[in-house]
Amino acid sequence: MAERTCETCGARNDVTARFCAKCDAYLGWDHGHTSLGGDALTGTIPKVVASVPVQGESVPTDAASPGATGDAAEPDVASPGGAGADAGPASEPPDLPEPLDSSKPHEPPNVTVLTPEATITSDAPAQVELSIENPTDIVDGYAIEGIGLPEWLQLAHPDTHLMPGETATVALALGMQPGLMVLAQRHAVEFAVRSKHDPQRQAIVRVVVTVPPRGPRVSLEARPTLIRLEDVNAGVFWLRLDNRAANYPQTVGLSGSDPEGTVQLAFTPQVVEVPPGQVVEAKVAFNAPAPAPGQQLNRQLTITAVNDEGPITATVSLVQHTTALPVDEPISVLVQPSTFSLVDARDADFEVLVDNRGGHSGVTVTLTGRDPESRLAFAFTPVTFTAFPGKVTRALGRVRGVPPPRGSSDTFPFTVVASDGTTDVEASALLEMTSTPASITVAELRAEPRNLNVGTRRDGTYAVQVDNRRGTEQLHVWLSASSDDGQVRAQFSPQELIVAPGGVGRSQLSVNSPHPPANQVSVHRLEITATDGAHTVTTNAELMQSAPNRRRPTSRWLVILGTLFAIIGALSPWFDGFSPLLPLGDWIMILVSSPASFAEIEWVEPPLRLLLVLTALAMAFGLNGKAGGLTRRSALLLVLLTAGFLVYLSLRFGMPPLSFGLPLIWLGAVLGYIGGVLLRPPR
Repeated sequence: MAERTCETCGARNDVTARFCAKCDAYLGWDHGHTSLGGDALTGTIPKVVASVPVQGESVPTDAASPGATGDAAEPDVASPGGAGADAGPASEPPDLPEPLDSSKPHEPPNVTVLTPEATITSDAPAQVELSIENPTDIVDGYAIEGIGLPEWLQLAHPDTHLMPGETATVALALGMQPGLMVLAQRHAVEFAVRSKHDPQRQAIVRVVVTVPPRGPRVSLEARPTLIRLEDVNAGVFWLRLDNRAANYPQTVGLSGSDPEGTVQLAFTPQVVEVPPGQVVEAKVAFNAPAPAPGQQLNRQLTITAVNDEGPITATVSLVQHTTALPVDEPISVLVQPSTFSLVDARDADFEVLVDNRGGHSGVTVTLTGRDPESRLAFAFTPVTFTAFPGKVTRALGRVRGVPPPRGSSDTFPFTVVASDGTTDVEASALLEMTSTPASITVAELRAEPRNLNVGTRRDGTYAVQVDNRRGTEQLHVWLSASSDDGQVRAQFSPQELIVAPGGVGRSQLSVNSPHPPANQVSVHRLEITATDGAHTVTTNAELMQSAPNRRRPTSRWLVILGTLFAIIGALSPWFDGFSPLLPLGDWIMILVSSPASFAEIEWVEPPLRLLLVLTALAMAFGLNGKAGGLTRRSALLLVLLTAGFLVYLSLRFGMPPLSFGLPLIWLGAVLGYIGGVLLRPPR
């Protein structure tokens, strides 16, 4: 016996079954419809699919109903008088006031389902009849409420009031929510019949609601419908399967053909299940033989989607075009770089590019080099090779030449020849060879400072630099120096320098020269030389000397000695028999014996001695000046003061015999004056 297997739960069903007896999954409305060969549809069908209209079309969105139970079997319908006993409340009712006293206060209504199954469409609601009996001894009204109804299901019923013991038939209207797409399904819904007087008295019944499949067949559309191929024989297009207008899934098998039977088609996937209210795309890859070069071929592809309801077709136009075979172009040769330079080198590398992009077959070429004066040598790797069609083939070349003399340049034009045995193709290039000059010819020799003034010293020092920053090779030089008068002795440390290219070598030049004649300044002109044995670089410097001034040290000693002698003389006895500071008794005797004369001496000599000491110190202080004028004036003042005092004594009292004090003052004054004279700068 034929059976249909549910793809959702695996239960076996009769071949004519529309829904699974175990899980209520939709199996196909009629035998064979929307399936392939009578087989059950694959995939899981949602219990409820709601859709929101978008621009006049319904776009599905799955929404599981809050109260749906997918694994419920066919419900038992309550029998008269026993519905209230078999069914219980789906949820606890809210706390309400206790009902009025009666003889049967808590007896639920007796409800019988007269229409256990109902079919709902979007055009007309379903009618479900319930038989309700009021078992109480009071007049009571009854409210009918759905328990966990799906969102798409609407319930309407008339007002129901029954006399005690009265039985009435109540018609419920079950309809769909407008504007929603509801998937084909069968759903068991529950209703609670509650007493309005006492909501705790209720009866629960069940009704099986069926939504039948509705909608047209799936539509088939190819995108794009016109495909153009240029020099290729494969491509891809897409098939659009539209099931947005139906509330049940549809499964089709895809195939295709062309009138010639030469196009190969591959569908991904081959069998397509289109869910209700959705659009599915399938990929189609094809391979079509290309036409002859330079030709165009038009093909018509017929795509078929078939199931038990018959085929659906779509067409795709395929236009193929191939370009004509290219005309062979001769090869070309290019040397890179075409101009290159060598500095102090003999060899240069370059690339040879053999361009065969205009040909369609390989060309075997042999490379050679030529220069007009035969001064260059050439080498190629590889010498012979195949230039492949549509490509640029590269080979390496090397050229060797003889460098020109140092400090000069030369150019060598040459050509590279690529020969295929019958035709020669040439490319020109230019080689420039340069020999840099010897490093010493671009080196720079410097002496710092340029002019050195050593004053009265005999020796001095120069910093000598050999600058090889412009040179390209190592510089090895020896240093020497000489003066124009031959009186300067020069010594280098170090005398031999090795200077790297781009560097600076340093040496120290020490010079020594005798003093010039007194009061003269001599200038010695030096010539400093650096040589590598073949070339020489020179620089000049000057050494300035002054004769030493020996007068100033002598003048200082004379002034200091004169100052000391003058101070000692001012504090020493001037006359025989008289000390510079007589005892008080001696002075009193002198004043008593000769009050007129010695009283004057008493008041004149002590201030004079103090003045002489200060004058001697002023003579020494004159050393701070440059010309010695204060020293000379102080020496003269010493002599004048002492001479004037002697003249005064001789005129008043007669000349007393001298002691050593005054001669020391005069000697100090003479020495100080001579020192002051020597302090004057020479003219």
